[in-house]
Amino acid sequence: MDARPAPSTEKLLTQFRDWLSGDELPGRTMSYLKTGFLDDLLTEAETNEAIETMLEHWGRWESGDTNPEAVLETLRDNGLEAFLAG
Repeated sequence: MDARPAPSTEKLLTQFRDWLSGDELPGRTMSYLKTGFLDDLLTEAETNEAIETMLEHWGRWESGDTNPEAVLETLRDNGLEAFLAG
């Protein structure tokens, strides 16, 4: 069986920016970020308070405890755009 493809930070950044600009719905954006393995990137990143906060809210979404828009706002507020661009 083939290994999963590596996450594309460029593609994830484009999809996140589509939500930021209002061109994509929150649920669809979260779907794109999940299938693009954003959670893997965050898990593998050097841990800091912002990364921990993003992962915590991501986990809440995956367990059904919060909505997509709240998670995207947390990702935005904790620097996901800069993380993906860097």
